[in-house]
Amino acid sequence: MTAVEGDRETGSPIDEPVGEAPPPRRTVSVRRRWRWLWQLLTAVVLVVAGGVVGAATVLVVRPAAAPPAPAAAAAAPTDLVDAIGTVAPAVVRIQAGAPDTGTAGTAVVLTPTGDVVTNEHLVHGEKAATLITGDGRSVTAQVVAADEKADLAWLRIDGASNLPVARLAPGGTVRLGEDVVAIGNALNLEGAPSITRGVVSAVGRSTATLENVIQTDAAISSGSSGGALVDRSGAVVGITTEALVGDPSVSVEDIAFAVPSERVAAVLAGMGLQLPA
Repeated sequence: MTAVEGDRETGSPIDEPVGEAPPPRRTVSVRRRWRWLWQLLTAVVLVVAGGVVGAATVLVVRPAAAPPAPAAAAAAPTDLVDAIGTVAPAVVRIQAGAPDTGTAGTAVVLTPTGDVVTNEHLVHGEKAATLITGDGRSVTAQVVAADEKADLAWLRIDGASNLPVARLAPGGTVRLGEDVVAIGNALNLEGAPSITRGVVSAVGRSTATLENVIQTDAAISSGSSGGALVDRSGAVVGITTEALVGDPSVSVEDIAFAVPSERVAAVLAGMGLQLPA
């Protein structure tokens, strides 16, 4: 008998004897093959699962270290003693006019290049004034502009650099009842400025000569005019200008006034001095 070509698509034998029963299929070998393959796959799954569990265990036992927290920014002073240390180096004595008949008071340095603010009544009619630091050094400052109604004057020290400065508080930050200190040249005493402590007694006050000023019970003496009224953050909330005194018929205690910082900045800007925000 001749052999016939088998079906290549079904995988039947190519050379099968005619008239004889086909040999039994090798189902056992196929089953064993599949069993072996299944065992191999099972082993692979177990290994992978074991690795995942191990990795998870490692992650639990050895957690990744948290990144270090960013360094905190330097905080503004919250204590009046720190506030004084921040502002006092920028507060100087000022003397204008003749030594015997002139005026003496206080001025505050606002820029490292020598821009200074003080009261207009201290330099009224003068073109220059002498500034004296706490350690006794003196320098001449030119009167750039003055506003009699606001009682403010702008002076400049020519050729100055790297001076200690005070920072004006932004508008609307002064609060009724908050602690403040006044830093000024009380009685024109030599050396570092004098410090007096009080609270903001009122805002929006008007006097015979000024409108919308800060009232404080921090003591303001002769020579303190033009000084700094400072809050706990070390910001200048006002420039001290005058204090009320009594007479035989009127009793007055601890009533002084300061020009608010926002008006100081606005007046100086109108004169041509733009301070950094």
